[in-house]
Amino acid sequence: MRIEVVTGTDTDVGKTWGTAALAARALVAGLRVHVDKPVQTGVAPGEAGDVETVRDLVAAAAASGALDAAAPARLTVSEGARVGPAMAPVDAVAHAGEGTPPLPPLGEQLGRWRGLAAGVDHLLIEGAGGITVAWTEADEGPVDAVRALRAAGLDAGLTVVARPGLGTQNHARLTVEHAAARGVAPERILVSGVAADPDPVERANLVFLARLAGAHGAVLETVPRGTPPRVMSAR
Repeated sequence: MRIEVVTGTDTDVGKTWGTAALAARALVAGLRVHVDKPVQTGVAPGEAGDVETVRDLVAAAAASGALDAAAPARLTVSEGARVGPAMAPVDAVAHAGEGTPPLPPLGEQLGRWRGLAAGVDHLLIEGAGGITVAWTEADEGPVDAVRALRAAGLDAGLTVVARPGLGTQNHARLTVEHAAARGVAPERILVSGVAADPDPVERANLVFLARLAGAHGAVLETVPRGTPPRVMSAR
C-alpha cells in the first residue's frame, strides 16, 4: 500500500487535476484508490469540493475510453474537514467565526489516513494551497504529514504540482528546496496543464524543472492540458 501526499508550488496550479491524473494512472494498473482532502475550504455545505472534482474527472476519463468502465468503482473519496471561506485553512476557521469547529490535529488526521489506507492499494492526500500552508493550528502541513506517516511505519512520499508558465521556476525551486531541507525531498514534480505544443516559455521551464527534479532524485512528469486526466511519460 502506497501513500502519496500531493502539494503545490502555489494555489491554483492544478493540484486537483494532477491528483486526478495520479488516481487515473493507479486505476489503469488495477489498483483500488482513495483520494482524501484533509481540509477543504472555499465551498459551502452540499457543494462539490476537490475530491468530487477528482471523481468526476475519473468518470469522464472512463466515459472517453481512457479508462476501463469499471475503474471509477475502484475509486473512493473523503474529506477530513470543510470550512466555508476561500482562504488558507487556519485563516478560514478564524474568519468563519464563533461556532466553527477547530481544524483536526495531525494525530487525528493520521488516524483517519491509517483507516483509509487499510482498504485500498493507493492513498492520495491532496493538500490546500502551497507547501507551507498549514493544515492544523499547530502550523503543520504536507511535509509534517509525510513525516508523521513515515514515523507510523507507512510508505509515504511527496509529490509537488507545478504550473508550466511564467513564475514556475522560482516557486518550484523554493518549494522543492524547502521540502528537502526538512528531510522530505519530493519523489516527483508533476507539471499540470502542459500544452500539446509548448511555447518557448513552457519548453524552457520543463528543461529547468527536469534539472531541478534530477538534482533532488525526483522524476518530472507532465499532465497535458485539455484532455481526460492522465500522466504522460516521464521527461
